[in-house]
Amino acid sequence: MHSQTGSRLQLQGIHKQFEHFSALRDINLDIQPGELVCFLGPSGCGKTTLLRIIAGLETQTAGRLLQGENDISNLPPRQRDFGIVFQSYALFPNLSVHDNIAFGLRSQRLPKAKIQARVDELLDLIGLREQARKYPAQLSGGQQQRVALARALAPAPGLLLLDEPLSALDARVRSHLRREIRRLQQQLGVTTILVTHDQEEALTMADRVVVMNHGVIEQVGTPQEIYRRPASPFVAEFIGAMNFVESEQVDFGKLRVGNQLLDLPASFEPGDSARLQLAFRPEEVQLLPCDAQGIPAFVEQLDFLGTFMRTRIRVDGLATALTVDVDPRTARLLELHLGQSLCVRLPTEHLSCFAA
Repeated sequence: MHSQTGSRLQLQGIHKQFEHFSALRDINLDIQPGELVCFLGPSGCGKTTLLRIIAGLETQTAGRLLQGENDISNLPPRQRDFGIVFQSYALFPNLSVHDNIAFGLRSQRLPKAKIQARVDELLDLIGLREQARKYPAQLSGGQQQRVALARALAPAPGLLLLDEPLSALDARVRSHLRREIRRLQQQLGVTTILVTHDQEEALTMADRVVVMNHGVIEQVGTPQEIYRRPASPFVAEFIGAMNFVESEQVDFGKLRVGNQLLDLPASFEPGDSARLQLAFRPEEVQLLPCDAQGIPAFVEQLDFLGTFMRTRIRVDGLATALTVDVDPRTARLLELHLGQSLCVRLPTEHLSCFAA
């Protein structure tokens, strides 16, 4: 098995200015060898511009890039050690699958036997040995994407860049290819940067996620950290479903939510701001029968989503309704129905607190 070793990539103070618009501001990031890092954020947040700067297709206004020990800040793309896969695959339509994969190897002037061995190995790796003589137009979208991936990996680059590689595919093919790309990446140990606006893609594939917004990095962390401990209201809202509730600090580390007092989360530094914004996930809220300890509430809406019931709950003393996800067993035990009165318990240990 031909393994390739990924290289470390450091971005130091990267800034990109387009006339009157700052596309990127003070980007600092250290990507470890063999890591899969995902740039995640809404359209226009700067993630694709950052990827293009790494590839040398855009020039940063300030800052530098190091790949391994080398300063690549001003190198043209062909002198940088990366393979790239675009959203559109960009395969050569007049070349067979075999010749598409061999393309980069031929430009390295390798011996024929070496090229053949590497192409065969990659065809086995992506499971398309039988399709080697076909042309891109004869393949499905998912197969074309695998060929584009093999072509990028053929010269064994230290860095693999994936620009929204799965967004043109349907959901089922997408989730299958996610697992495939991740398996290949781990098997080869190639350092990989994936750009996506799809949070599920980021959470399922990445070792670390870089959440971007308006040209800055809002948070870097593992998928679990980003989901469980969002660093800002933007991250909290962008990833997964989230409830936001206005609250205020009362004495002795207590919070007032509606008509109830809760303990401040241990992780929150009670600053000067008395007004707070609390954030908590729909699956963390507990629904209980009316006689239990909790805040009185009633069921305003019920949506059956297969693995859970998504409910809208009106809570005494709260201006906004809460979204609560209930597993089917709990829904049956509570005999959940519209207009039902019950009690709500908020998850003190799973609250994120932000100054309002």
